[in-house]
Amino acid sequence: MSKQLSTPILFLIFNRINTTQKVFEKIKKAKPKELYLASDGPRKTKAGEDEVVNNVRNWVLENVDWDCNIHTLFRETNLGCGKAVSQAITWFFENVEQGIILEDDILVSDSFFPYMETLLNHYKDNEHIMHITGHNPLTISKNGEASYYFSHNMHCWGWASWRRAWQKYSFNITNIHDFCKTRAFKNSFKMISARNEWECIFDMMEKHEIDTWDHQWNYCIQFNQGICINPCKNLITNIGFGADATHTCGEVTKLQDRFEINEIVHPKNIKVIDKYCKKINIETLGIKKTTPVVAFKYYLRNYIKPFFHKS
Repeated sequence: MSKQLSTPILFLIFNRINTTQKVFEKIKKAKPKELYLASDGPRKTKAGEDEVVNNVRNWVLENVDWDCNIHTLFRETNLGCGKAVSQAITWFFENVEQGIILEDDILVSDSFFPYMETLLNHYKDNEHIMHITGHNPLTISKNGEASYYFSHNMHCWGWASWRRAWQKYSFNITNIHDFCKTRAFKNSFKMISARNEWECIFDMMEKHEIDTWDHQWNYCIQFNQGICINPCKNLITNIGFGADATHTCGEVTKLQDRFEINEIVHPKNIKVIDKYCKKINIETLGIKKTTPVVAFKYYLRNYIKPFFHKS
């Protein structure tokens, strides 16, 4: 990868030097002209974490050995995953029109960066496209000769977007259940069991029972009837599973394979492939297929009971 990357990168770091070093080696290969570094502050409840966090920050800064502009957002106090990450992304898009967001545990293929840059430029004026990811949860998906496909499913393990899209984001969201009755919600989640699952997730998100930012971004995309782009071949491996992780604490028996996409072939039409959305919900998110009982309970709760309450 000899050509210097013109697309800005936001690199989200914290307290894991081992994964940070591996991911940063991939960034060094791309040599971005603009590098944004964001780090949440150390937690007061974790003894010695201030030194660990500072060591990670300093290591990254000391190892930028190419010509680039470095921008930093280093917090002194801990905001938590939800606010720290979402505010860092907002800061990023206040300064750039489009860019790539990479966390400290997402190891990417060499072709990940040129793939992202190409698609960011290709769809920069198409407001329907809101999110590009390097992650394919199904590992390999076929879309004719094309290199990627369109989806309702948002995946944030190595992704990119535009200011025009992120401006629609809100950390605090209300009226979730009203949205879940709209056609936009039904179009995004064709399976009734998936609607049930996501309505529960969005409800917890609205109440801030989950310290996260990505469910809000997913909601924002669905609310605006946006479209996501998934690669036909997976381009990332999440190496962050383990005891020191914030959210991916569980063990995995096998890390997901990643591949290269060297020649990018664009699909002929912009059309969401529903069969892959359904397969992702079932196989990777653990959502069960809709049964008659699930369907009946869904319609009872959302249509029959509200009708009698109005009467």
